[in-house]
Amino acid sequence: MAAIAARAGVTEELLATRWPSRSALLIDAFRREIGAEFLLADSGDFHADLRSQLTAVAKVFTDPSISPHLTALIAEMQHDPEVSGTFGERVFGPNRFMARARFESARKSGQIRDDIDIDTAIDLTFAPLWFRLLLPTGPITPDYAAEVADLSVAALGRS
Repeated sequence: MAAIAARAGVTEELLATRWPSRSALLIDAFRREIGAEFLLADSGDFHADLRSQLTAVAKVFTDPSISPHLTALIAEMQHDPEVSGTFGERVFGPNRFMARARFESARKSGQIRDDIDIDTAIDLTFAPLWFRLLLPTGPITPDYAAEVADLSVAALGRS
């Protein structure tokens, strides 16, 4: 924090009033740097929007200037409730809210089934990319992200 404060030309105390920890600072930097990548558009075509979203997430998750910091932050969340709470409040909660709104819109427009639990659908859709980020079982590529979107839409769609 001292190095960050020095580079910003402020005192550590001033920095600490906004960001009480390195993790809180990292979370806000993460949001600022890639927040737009996590916006889930509503063009009216749920399948296309989901493909676009997951491809953008894949890009972020494979960016060498972001992914190591993100995985370290998630590891820290496992043993620090304050970091977990901050991440939930500033990143996960708002992203989940946007995803929920888009999935609800898809339901209302008949693009996904009425009987689908929206939270389960969101988990089904986004979890594969998070899984590969945190447990590198395979590459996260645009093709992989598109395939996950295709499978998710097929599973959620009208039968």
